[in-house]
Amino acid sequence: MSVARVPWSSASFLVYLGGITILAALAALLGIESGEHGSAGLAGWALLVFLAVTASAVLARAQGHRVTAGLLALSSIAAYVVLIGALLDWLGWLAPTTSAFGGFRVSVLFLELSVVVAGGVALAVFQFPLLVLVVAAGTWFFLTDLLSGGGDWSAVLAILIGLAMLAAALAVDRGATRPYALWLHVVAGLTIGGGLLWFLHDGDLAWTTVALVGLGYIALGDRWMRSSWVVLGAWGILQAAGYFALKLGATASEAFFVFFYFFPFAIANAFESGFEDRNTHEWAAPSVFMFTGVLFVGIGLLLVRRRREKIAGAELL
Repeated sequence: MSVARVPWSSASFLVYLGGITILAALAALLGIESGEHGSAGLAGWALLVFLAVTASAVLARAQGHRVTAGLLALSSIAAYVVLIGALLDWLGWLAPTTSAFGGFRVSVLFLELSVVVAGGVALAVFQFPLLVLVVAAGTWFFLTDLLSGGGDWSAVLAILIGLAMLAAALAVDRGATRPYALWLHVVAGLTIGGGLLWFLHDGDLAWTTVALVGLGYIALGDRWMRSSWVVLGAWGILQAAGYFALKLGATASEAFFVFFYFFPFAIANAFESGFEDRNTHEWAAPSVFMFTGVLFVGIGLLLVRRRREKIAGAELL
């Protein structure tokens, strides 16, 4: 069976939006039931939701609505994981959690592994590329929780797991299942970048390195024809721009106004460094982000030119 995907259109947008809205609504509903009926009641409701959504997904698949089926499968996975967690809690086997990667907790690891398994089964059945995100992200979280307790080692593991996922993504890119590679690239870029940001968020040299890594992400994205790397690279450059704008004298509110909330690491580091006590310069934020915007436009035009030259060269051959 071929990969379930459709061209972007008004209809596909509404289907995706509807599927994600259903997922959010079901999560909210199960949260309410948990507060009102406890773990036993939550397990019962989660089972009903799991059966109903799974049946709907299978029916949609049988009728040829494969994208709809895949989106409903996301809700099915969520309901299944909630069901497992509620059963563990009801039996008194679910360990309390104080941090994401805090200690060796068998029940929590089992719950995390259930995400990976459920995602893998759903991916095999519905062949919907977005389900790769569940499997890849779940695998990263499970392995990081299994092998680390937070801190620097977790960041190192994130980078190593990201590199492994990148290798898998490049391998998948070469075959007929190339659409599956998209979300492997996304998780690889996030985990590698997140691990690097853990170490590179303090001082001028660190943020300069972040900007250079961002340029590297953009170059790799162009080479591999994967825009996710370009997006993440641009985000990293904007993080660095936020840091230097604040250092030059922009206020946090000015930087926030220019670029909303996309550089929390930069703002946090700036406050730790005492940037809020410096003399403010109204020109700092607009100037830095103007330069960054021009840089993005220039890189974009360069990539377009290179792409045209490649196409023209292929035609000459």
